[in-house]
Amino acid sequence: MFRSRRNRRKVDLARKTSEVKASVRSHGPAVLKALLVTALTTGAAYGAVCGWRWATTTDAFAMKRVQVSGGARVTEAQVWRLGGLVAGTNLVAMDVAAVERAVATHPWVRVATVSRALPDALVVRLVEHEPVALLALTDLYLLDADGEPFKRAQASEAVDLPLVTGIGRDALVGRRDETRAVIRRALHAAEAYGRSPASKGHPVSEVNVGPDLGLTLVTANGEALVLGEVDVERALERLARVRREREARQLSAEVIRLDNRTRPDWVAVRASAVRSGRGP
Repeated sequence: MFRSRRNRRKVDLARKTSEVKASVRSHGPAVLKALLVTALTTGAAYGAVCGWRWATTTDAFAMKRVQVSGGARVTEAQVWRLGGLVAGTNLVAMDVAAVERAVATHPWVRVATVSRALPDALVVRLVEHEPVALLALTDLYLLDADGEPFKRAQASEAVDLPLVTGIGRDALVGRRDETRAVIRRALHAAEAYGRSPASKGHPVSEVNVGPDLGLTLVTANGEALVLGEVDVERALERLARVRREREARQLSAEVIRLDNRTRPDWVAVRASAVRSGRGP
């Protein structure tokens, strides 16, 4: 009886050993692979942490230079000051988005783009506003082609720029999009007039946005060209014909109305005779 029990235990032990060996043969490679992946992942994560800590603290990436491009009116010194830049700052740890926002607060800057040029340079690319006119509010403001009044004008900045009048500050603040669209139309009219043959010898000095008459261009010699709400290009074509006829008759016009919407080919002129210079 005792011998029988020992034999059964031997058989059970042999069976379990066989099962374990079979399980190892079947699942062993997968287990080893999982353990290897876990080890590699843990090592990579640890290496990344160590690498990031080194990159954000090493002097190898210390900022030594700032390369500024596109700035005709913004100096490199102003970029350093606005961006809060300090030589030796680690470039990898630097918040370049915050530097972009800070540099973009300069009134002449329309767009600022900041990037790293490792190991030691910060690259700042600027797109500046281009003034095309002045906007008369309480003070004079420079306007860009998008109709954006981007800064208060200084005396040295107001040379040879047409003046946009008739826009109220309340309208610009309270109905900004609508008012900027009106300003853009005024700028388009001035730009189209400048391209037109009719502008030769009669440069525009003012574009008035009137509540009743719409757009009126005022030339440097005081001539008022009432465009109203009509198509600007067609109105300027009629103006060119009127100017040729007027010069042939030696007439000077005080007001030329090109705003007849029901009869678009009609032009009303208030004119006075031009002296030939021969008589008293």
